[in-house]
Amino acid sequence: MKKFMVAMTGLVTLFTIGATVPAVTGTATTTAHAATHVGPSLSVKAIHNNSKSITGTATKGSKITVKSTKNAKKDLGSATASKKTGKYTVKLAKKLKKNANVYVYATNPKTKTSFYRIIRVQAAATKKATTKKVTSKKTTAKKVATKKTTKKVTKKATAKKTTSTKKAASFTVKTPTGTWKSNTAKKYSQKIVFSQKTGFNQYLYKNGKKVKTLVSYAKYSVKAKTPTFWKINYTPKGSKTSKTFYLRFTSAKKFKIVNSKDQVVAVKAGVAPAAKWTFTK
Repeated sequence: MKKFMVAMTGLVTLFTIGATVPAVTGTATTTAHAATHVGPSLSVKAIHNNSKSITGTATKGSKITVKSTKNAKKDLGSATASKKTGKYTVKLAKKLKKNANVYVYATNPKTKTSFYRIIRVQAAATKKATTKKVTSKKTTAKKVATKKTTKKVTKKATAKKTTSTKKAASFTVKTPTGTWKSNTAKKYSQKIVFSQKTGFNQYLYKNGKKVKTLVSYAKYSVKAKTPTFWKINYTPKGSKTSKTFYLRFTSAKKFKIVNSKDQVVAVKAGVAPAAKWTFTK
């Protein structure tokens, strides 16, 4: 049974999208891999290094298994998705390490096909440090020692703050599944579709009319280098050569095509002139 891998957190390198495959050179904390179109669905909520369990939703009644590596013999935990809601909770056997990858599998009990996602473990949010006020007593030299005044002193910090100044994204993206439409550049526009049933498809339009199918029924896999910077690998139907392109999410429903250094650059799509592309869901 055929399998294709799914999953996809921006800057883009110049690549050429052709009728067969777009050549691209150039990323909650999440990587997803898809099985066949008859495989189970699976979503996983964000995982932190202090998480004691993993939760999400999957095909009703499917078996959920968590592993530390793809081929690990021992599971970190397992559970069965609710037959009514599809929700699941897997209790973890041990504490997870920050930036480690966790493999979450869902197995369809009827078709025996499976689907898995690679989730990056995020650092747990820390509480902001508070500044303590210290009260000290000050005695005047000219007055009798019995008369004292109280003065509040703010404790000074003796070390520089080491916390990162970068703000975490206020949104999360677990999968690129769906239809994405681009901006218009010199009368041209694009449409990209990520689907577990039909794979990765890409179309080119001019003045709103379809002029060419650039990629169709391609198997694809997604790797989130960061929560917003993602790497996409795909292999068009009938081809043995895989292609790569990168994208950066600026919101849960918008991304820009970038290069491998997360830089936005002009990209050529089929017969359309090179342009900086932004896709909206």
